[in-house]
Amino acid sequence: MHREIMPSSGQAEPSCRNFQHEITDYLETQALLHDVEASGRTSSEGVCQWVQSHGFKDSAKDKGALRLDFMATLHRSLDVFKGVLVVLMTYAHVNLTLMSPVLQYHSAIPHFIGNGAAGLCFLGFMFAYGFSCDRAYFLDRRDRGTSELLFRLGRSALLPVLGAWTCSLAWGFMCFKFPLDIRIFANMLTFRLAVGNGADFLLCFPICLLTMFPLRHAIGREFASVNAWRRYLCAAVMLFAPLGLTRCVVADCTGFKKYLNYFLECSVRELWSPNLPALPHLFYFNLGILLSRGVGNFLSEYELGQVFDERKVVAAFVATTVTLAILSYPLMTVWAANFGNLSVASPWGTISRGFSDGPSVLWLLGNLFGLELLMIVCISIQILVERSQAYMLPRLLQILCRELEHLGANVLLYLVVADMCLAGLYRGAQGQFPLDVYGCGLVTLTIVLVTRLIFYLASSSRPTG
Repeated sequence: MHREIMPSSGQAEPSCRNFQHEITDYLETQALLHDVEASGRTSSEGVCQWVQSHGFKDSAKDKGALRLDFMATLHRSLDVFKGVLVVLMTYAHVNLTLMSPVLQYHSAIPHFIGNGAAGLCFLGFMFAYGFSCDRAYFLDRRDRGTSELLFRLGRSALLPVLGAWTCSLAWGFMCFKFPLDIRIFANMLTFRLAVGNGADFLLCFPICLLTMFPLRHAIGREFASVNAWRRYLCAAVMLFAPLGLTRCVVADCTGFKKYLNYFLECSVRELWSPNLPALPHLFYFNLGILLSRGVGNFLSEYELGQVFDERKVVAAFVATTVTLAILSYPLMTVWAANFGNLSVASPWGTISRGFSDGPSVLWLLGNLFGLELLMIVCISIQILVERSQAYMLPRLLQILCRELEHLGANVLLYLVVADMCLAGLYRGAQGQFPLDVYGCGLVTLTIVLVTRLIFYLASSSRPTG
């Protein structure tokens, strides 16, 4: 990789100085950085002069503002996206806890909610988490020191572990009434027992983050390469390697080999084993990274005056959407099944979500189309809300979007509190499933509001010390 062109000690033109990193990145990826260095223009002013003399538009100031607006809108849209998933997942888990299985599987609305949550929530959260981790830890544009970066990384990895402990203990001692025994307590703290529906779910996120973090420099080098094929190859490896891991199935995950199930798929499993292995789900984590890199590259080129053919952009979008729709077809043919513990044979192969021998490639690919549609809807709604005066949107929609954004920005809090509530509400051991779809909807709303109150109380508490 060529060295980065550093700003000179003199006062550079603001429009160039503000976007020195983006200009350098773009020139580097377009094999133009060597030409700039050869011309001797290694200062900020020299880079600006070279860029302007080669036909790029000098509108970095306006386009820099556009970058900030675009990235802010995209981040808010991702929060709205996650907020929708929080509501959907909470509603589905309330149904599982308090609604009779017959009604869940044979009534249209509960079946739609259950399958939608199973197909979209975990994978959508993983996708959004990959995007956020790339912006926060892999790119690290702020040039943080190693100690600060590792501290932030450790905090991000530890919080889901704490959440997993909380969920496991809640289901073990509140719901299933495990004996208050130190050995059982230790087994839950070491995740020898994955109790309930939250522990393995949450542990997948730090596992994916810590797996990809050591590779961040290699990823950065490949995507900064002047050779486009190296960039394409890197993206292909990031996507196809996790899909290949779906074929790496551990035959026996009993005893201490149970821990392998947190990483890879297993055939023979014990009671209280994890249901969602992390490494195959790197497919969605890496998709988030690739979206982050793609958006950053697009904005860098736009800031430097590159003109994009709108017809080609639309054609690429349509082709991608059609491809994802085709990939979703095998999964849609088994819509009548229960996606929560799906494992069915199809003409194209086995479709399984998790548990034994899952997830399968068809499951991972089949949910891309639904996630794309939901993401498009969330981005569209966020843009409309930001332009609400021009479109005269009702105030209620703005409030709803803001609350969904709040849910998405505080995913871990809402999921952990909801899981604790459901651990206390579960009556399945006594054969009691008292609620219908409307009752479960009311319980979902109540759990969200209670968590909102807890958030308000915590944020408004008086700090001490």
